[in-house]
Amino acid sequence: TRPLHLALIAAFSLMAVAEPASAFRCAGKIIANGKTKAEVREFCGEPTCTRRPGTVFVKKAGIYVPMAADEEWVYNFGPGQFIQLIRFYYGKVVFIESGGYGWTGERECKDIPYD
Repeated sequence: TRPLHLALIAAFSLMAVAEPASAFRCAGKIIANGKTKAEVREFCGEPTCTRRPGTVFVKKAGIYVPMAADEEWVYNFGPGQFIQLIRFYYGKVVFIESGGYGWTGERECKDIPYD
């Protein structure tokens, strides 16, 4: 059982390296920090809405530094999936967060709470 235990640990370690915690998939592609707006749009399509989020904390040299984000895109993939909030700084993804479940029908971007 020890070799099986070690194999499972190794497999989970590789999975952790393969996909960061702050990421999600669109069209089979990983959307993570560093992706450009063009890449996100290419794989996920047009965002449900866009807004100006204000300050976002970006990790630089091991510490989090407050910076003004360019834009936040909200993706609503429907009631069976979580919405995705993506913040950009100078056109690149710096923050990804899952929100609550998506919805059907019309909804204003201003009605989606900020974190």
